[in-house]
Amino acid sequence: MSDVYGMAKFNRDRFEGLWQALNERLNQIRSRDGLTGVIEALKFEQLERGFIQDDLSGVIKYRMIKEKDPEHYFIVQYNPRRAQRFSGAGRVMPPPGSVAKNGGCFLCRDNVRWQQRGIECGYDVYLESVSGQRHYVIWMNPFPLMLNHVTVGTYDHRPQAWLLSDTENGGVITRIDEIIHDFLSLLSQVRGYVGFYNGDGAGATIPHHFHFQFFKRVEGQDGFPLERAARLGEYGLGADGPWLVPDYPITAIHFRGTRPVVEAQLLRIVRQWEEMFSDPRVVTANLIGTLDGTDPEIYHLYFIPRDKTFNRGPGMSGVIAGVELLGEIVYATEEEKRSLDRGQVNYDFVERVIASVEAPRARELWNRLSDKSGPG
Repeated sequence: MSDVYGMAKFNRDRFEGLWQALNERLNQIRSRDGLTGVIEALKFEQLERGFIQDDLSGVIKYRMIKEKDPEHYFIVQYNPRRAQRFSGAGRVMPPPGSVAKNGGCFLCRDNVRWQQRGIECGYDVYLESVSGQRHYVIWMNPFPLMLNHVTVGTYDHRPQAWLLSDTENGGVITRIDEIIHDFLSLLSQVRGYVGFYNGDGAGATIPHHFHFQFFKRVEGQDGFPLERAARLGEYGLGADGPWLVPDYPITAIHFRGTRPVVEAQLLRIVRQWEEMFSDPRVVTANLIGTLDGTDPEIYHLYFIPRDKTFNRGPGMSGVIAGVELLGEIVYATEEEKRSLDRGQVNYDFVERVIASVEAPRARELWNRLSDKSGPG
């Protein structure tokens, strides 16, 4: 009988050796080209090793223009390979000698080794904060939505939600300050990328393991519909913001400025959102961010308050997450493609899809902030 445990140890040791060698090489690239250089190199490495299973060549994009108003439009992305993401890209059951941890979570490093037979590797990132160093891993997405689509997950298995039950004292505890700090720390290192945090119940497809997502902008692209709507005019709380994005189907609050400014403003408003609910278990949100295209010291953040009971749009197989709230709806099934071919999807339809996940008290949040009836 073969020594299955000896073989499992051999595979673990081999994986650790490959991981260490890759990270040493990527550290050299990072010292020269920063974290964006690391992501680019990791993408090519994972393509060559056969982990990334989609090069986006099969993606079709449709622009849905508002009738008689070409300044306003949404995008529909038909991405058939995304339909395979829920079945994973590797083994479901561990081989003899290995154990599935945390229910076989796809973002736990120990599971990744046996799930992907050692071909998927990531890059270790350490973020400094006043509460200590936090360890993240950058993983390439095997079924990407956009160019250089990465998931940046915590090394340790911890939930996606920012409000957690306080088992010792009862009630809940918030870690939104930690989330905002780490999101901005990563964003500062990936100029030319868009990042987002999908809260539990706000589009996160792996709600049990904390993660952010980032992707590279297409050069020459004139921003996403949410960003364009913000540029066309906003309702502000003052000269320094934040601002409400008008003429958009969901409540989106825009912050722009230096890191200390946006961090303080965002933290205050998120805590206001927390305090509006007697049951914190329904509270969630999406956070979208990018660095300014001309001044890397300026951050653009969008906070979309959400309610966990409203997370799916009509006529969609997937949930409404950060990309959809940017104004790019993702379709993946054949039935969704047929609805596009039949002309059943237009600007008004997409607008209704996005509006369908508006949190019932989202506009009340803005009204409280502005201390008036609000602009809409």
